[in-house]
Amino acid sequence: MGIFESVLMFFGLLLLGWPIHISMGIPACVWLIISPDSPGFILAQRIFSAHDSFSLMAIPFFMLSGQMMEETGITEALMDFANSVVGHIRGGLAHTVSLTGIMFAAVSGSGNASAAAIGSTMLPALKKSGYDAGHAASIIASAGALGPIIPPSIFIVIYCNATGSNVGDMFMAGVIPGVIMGFGFMIVNYVYAKKRNVPVAAFKGFRLIFSKLTTAIWALFMPFIIIGGIVSGIFTATEAGAVACIYSLFYGIVTRRLKLKRIKVCLIEAAVASVGPMLLISVSTVFAYMLTIYGTDKIVANFVLNYMNNTYLFYLFILFLGLLMGCFIDSIASTLMMIPILMPIVRAMGLDFLHFSIVFSLAFLTCTITPPVGTILYVVCGIDNTPVSLVMKPIIPYVLVMMLVIILVIFFPSVGVWLPMALKR
Repeated sequence: MGIFESVLMFFGLLLLGWPIHISMGIPACVWLIISPDSPGFILAQRIFSAHDSFSLMAIPFFMLSGQMMEETGITEALMDFANSVVGHIRGGLAHTVSLTGIMFAAVSGSGNASAAAIGSTMLPALKKSGYDAGHAASIIASAGALGPIIPPSIFIVIYCNATGSNVGDMFMAGVIPGVIMGFGFMIVNYVYAKKRNVPVAAFKGFRLIFSKLTTAIWALFMPFIIIGGIVSGIFTATEAGAVACIYSLFYGIVTRRLKLKRIKVCLIEAAVASVGPMLLISVSTVFAYMLTIYGTDKIVANFVLNYMNNTYLFYLFILFLGLLMGCFIDSIASTLMMIPILMPIVRAMGLDFLHFSIVFSLAFLTCTITPPVGTILYVVCGIDNTPVSLVMKPIIPYVLVMMLVIILVIFFPSVGVWLPMALKR
């Protein structure tokens, strides 16, 4: 079985609606069985080596800390604070969602978790305020998309594990682009609200802002502990995840909002939520190994070096590749597939690796809200059974905002790399 048959089988299974990890695993297993040059133990060896990493332990830790913080009702506290700050602006409720997305991203580390937590409360509220179902879901989905961009980020942990990148640098590289995206979403919200003449709420004063801040400050303080500890070298990303769990547990006990029975539920939910990324890491590693054996990396490298031997053209190719693959494949799976193929090109072109990493990550994270496979879209639409077809058009402006920010990072690298470099001085 050649490369064409393997890829055809992969996309065929996807079109039939099979889960991504099975669609990738079956072609890889068939290849291992019928290929005379590939011993069967390669499957077990690759899966074991993919998980034999201390940094991957950060995934269940961040999942657990996010679950416990959500259990304490911190989402509502962040929303109340965000609403007190921007609720009086035209489209204030939508702005509240975007601003909450920025803040909650610094707590959860997961786009799906952010979208589910914010959407369960804000989706009905947006509809009552005059937003149609498709646009309301798009507002929530775009806010959730900031989850894996603004640190801490489970996606970045997986990326750094696959490439050997510095987690602290990558965390900090996502801060400025993520915040710019958030404010870009707010511009889209404002234009829509003005066009639909959405009612404007009255400003309730700085005293209310301060009052809501005193409640939300404990959630806002957590990312400073995590990111500050990683950047200063006090602890690793995995240890930061453990610290986040301890902080979440402490906060829940002090506020008396985290009961013993709910801790057990949080542990189970975090374990279940961690299974998906770990499964994708397993099968993606074997599938990527198969593509490498077929020489796919050399084919792509020759094409890029012959026709795109220019830094900006290559980065725009990465953006296009991320959007294209995002139409069919989950961001983590597509990342683990493409990294072994693109790494030789990055080395051959002598690119700044941090700049490449942030451009690549942003491009491949855009697919979290691009139909038809955007996972965050399905999470949001599943909250109240909104048909995904209603989101296809309203989500486009938010995707365009993400693309514009990526282009900004491509042509002005300091937008992404300045903060991690400044913290090293």
